[in-house]
Amino acid sequence: MADISIPGISSKYKTDELIKKLVEVEKIPLKRMEESVSNLKTQQSTWREIQQGLSQLRERARGLFGFQSPFNERIAKSTDSSILTASATREAVEGTYEVEVQKIASADKFLSDSLPLDTQIPAGRYGFKVGNQEVSFQFSGGRLSAFVELLKEKGKDLVTAGIVKDTSQTQVLYIESLKPGKENQLTFTEASIELGERLGILRKDSSTSRTIKIDQALLSASKILKNPSAVRIEGNLLRVGSDGELEIPLNPPLELRPEMVMEAELRLRKTAEGPPPPPPPPPGPAIPERGSVTLSDVTVLNSPSKVVLPEWKPPPPPEIIEDFNVLSLRSDGITKSLPPVEESLEFRTIRVPLETIGNRVESILLRNRNTLRELEIKSIRLYDPATRGEYRPQHAISAAQDAEIRVNGIPMTRSSNTIDDAIPGVTLSLKKPGEGKIKLSVEPDRDKVKDAIIAFVGTYNRQMAQINILTRKDEAVLNEITYLKDDERTKAKEKLGLLQGDVGLMQLKNTFQSILMNPYPTRLGGDLSLLSQIGISTNAQTGGGKGIDVSKLRGYLEINEPVLDTALQKNFQAVKDLFGYDSDGDLVPDSGVGVTMDTFLRPYVQTGGIISMKLSTLDTQISATNRRIESYNQYLNRYEQDLKRKYGAMESTLNSLEKSSAAIERFNSGNQNNR
Repeated sequence: MADISIPGISSKYKTDELIKKLVEVEKIPLKRMEESVSNLKTQQSTWREIQQGLSQLRERARGLFGFQSPFNERIAKSTDSSILTASATREAVEGTYEVEVQKIASADKFLSDSLPLDTQIPAGRYGFKVGNQEVSFQFSGGRLSAFVELLKEKGKDLVTAGIVKDTSQTQVLYIESLKPGKENQLTFTEASIELGERLGILRKDSSTSRTIKIDQALLSASKILKNPSAVRIEGNLLRVGSDGELEIPLNPPLELRPEMVMEAELRLRKTAEGPPPPPPPPPGPAIPERGSVTLSDVTVLNSPSKVVLPEWKPPPPPEIIEDFNVLSLRSDGITKSLPPVEESLEFRTIRVPLETIGNRVESILLRNRNTLRELEIKSIRLYDPATRGEYRPQHAISAAQDAEIRVNGIPMTRSSNTIDDAIPGVTLSLKKPGEGKIKLSVEPDRDKVKDAIIAFVGTYNRQMAQINILTRKDEAVLNEITYLKDDERTKAKEKLGLLQGDVGLMQLKNTFQSILMNPYPTRLGGDLSLLSQIGISTNAQTGGGKGIDVSKLRGYLEINEPVLDTALQKNFQAVKDLFGYDSDGDLVPDSGVGVTMDTFLRPYVQTGGIISMKLSTLDTQISATNRRIESYNQYLNRYEQDLKRKYGAMESTLNSLEKSSAAIERFNSGNQNNR
């Protein structure tokens, strides 16, 4: 019996396979278009990578001459960082300073006596004052630890407290100001005063201090020892002119303790630069008219009188005396000089310890022997810095005091150990007092400049490597690049020669090499005009004349660090010029490696630039090819359906013919049997 075939379901003629093969043949142009799209997308992503790399290279180049250039960075180096450290901004001026750290600023910190572990604090309103700021709070009573926690909460950045176990059975309370400086003394107010006495933090102080009030009554109570016209009061200012002397008595005398100091706000300033001019010569005697005799019309004049004057010799100029010992104290009947006062245009506060003066102070002596200087005093005070009003801390760990330093011999006081106004652009950080002078040098941040140059060279080499990979199919290019990871090497291998023959890339590479080989103007002229002169070249490590290294012909740069370090140390400004130089004086760099590289790359990476146009062109080509692919897919669908219809009709016809053939065969067989 003949086979039965149903078109579209099964076919003994294998028309499905035939249709599939015909469609596959027709798909060849489609595959080519899809490969074209894939290739275009690869090129597009590659150009984006190139654009990103060139943008990074441009930023590295701009960073070597623009506003953020590391050539403008400054650092401050101290010869003893255990005493003083410093930081510098771009505004700092290069130079060397001598700094003496005599005192560092500190804050009040007081301890209590040893207290039982179950110490209770009574209810009340407690207050603490630091300088002009005050904190006050209500405590309902309870354990010492609860009081401390409330004080820490309310004190915030003004005052704090804590508990330390000094033995297994006792504890010590400390209360500490959080603001250093002499003006930020810690005082107790309200119920804190009684608490301080009860816990042994404070005790009544019977000692007294003396403040000299500057007014007209001071002159009446004082003794002018010499040149009364030179001593005067003007407002709240005491002036002691040249050769003036004044003794200010203390009634009664002040009993001294070791901690006491004398503090005075004063200045010793110049009133003239030199001795007064000599007086003019005397006019000499007056000579009467010589007279005359007249007879008739004839007048005879007398002979003139003649006076012979001695030769005029001006008196010698007065002796110029310089004596900076203007302050003394009379103690126990003996006059004792205080340290010399330095000349100054501004008023400043001096503080003199009195521990070596004696038992008591009877009077203060102001003696100005200077010829051309005047002593001016705003205030004088003798006191114990540890006292707090009527009270004195019993267990002071530290006392509020200002930092005292000298910069190039100029004395300064500050309330903080971080001082940013002593040297322009420099912030000093005081660690501890020190003996002698510390040298502080402000200089360029050469390490930062070196890092920026190395980063620029590294970014440049990456771009050269990328260009070499894209324009050559030689795997030797990959073998020369040692920094690639395995996955990066695999991706790079896939891109070998991807843009081979691209004229733009080759021009880019050639221009890169020209930029880095060309000479540029600097303040040293031909002595430093090339990158190779600071250790940057294609053969920087080994030098020339030792054979040809093919990898070094591909444009990669090397850095000879010792040569670069020497250039940065000895010719820093010229190295700066090499990357960005202002040749026309308009304060804008217009030549140099960095400027030239930036100018060259700008049209490549800017919006609407060369690479943006390439990307746009590729995007247009991808869109057009995708439209062709879509159209061709529609054609293939129609083509496949048409084949199926044709081959289905053919199978149907063949099946009909087979059926007719079988009927004829049966008819013939029947006739033969009837015979």
